[in-house]
Amino acid sequence: MANDSKQKSSGSGLASWLLGLLLGAAGGATLALLTTPKSGNEVRGAIKKTARAIPERAGELVDDSLDLYASALNYAQLVIEEQTVRLKQAVAAGKLAAAKRREEIELGGPTVLPFQHK
Repeated sequence: MANDSKQKSSGSGLASWLLGLLLGAAGGATLALLTTPKSGNEVRGAIKKTARAIPERAGELVDDSLDLYASALNYAQLVIEEQTVRLKQAVAAGKLAAAKRREEIELGGPTVLPFQHK
């Protein structure tokens, strides 16, 4: 249940970030067009052209962001899998060492298993 709330807040944060990015880009482009030394008709035409391109650019930005998000998830999954393997190997080595020590204690001396080197 806590994981669901983390995913919701993470998705909400990403959506807010993307919306902020889009609004900032649109505002910056508009400001740049308005402060250029062009006639009113040229500026209005450029604003209309930019406004028409925003949905396409937004779609590209969302696609790129989703690709980046998927890549990050894949990377995280690989790291977790690698750490899981390392942990399992460490637990197996610990169990082997504990069994060896237990055998040493029971037999009264150190022993070397056939597949171990001393």
